Amino acid sequence: MDHPVIVHIAEKHQRDPGQILIRWSLQAGFIPLPKTANPARIRSNADVYNFELDADDMKALNDLDQGTAGAISWNPVDAE
Repeated sequence: MDHPVIVHIAEKHQRDPGQILIRWSLQAGFIPLPKTANPARIRSNADVYNFELDADDMKALNDLDQGTAGAISWNPVDAE
């Protein structure tokens, strides 16, 4: 979450990086599953419906995708 692109978009929207990633997930049609036990983070994670990322923000975040090179665990899509 400290990637310069994410930090830049978070500053642009005056949000925290977690909110940016949750909002990106929603706008991309995914169902985000944020996990925290911290009440402040729970509130922050839910406060993502009063702003939108523009096309440039979405493209910048989409461009961070490294495909299988960026995978951190086994992906059933890549299984033979």
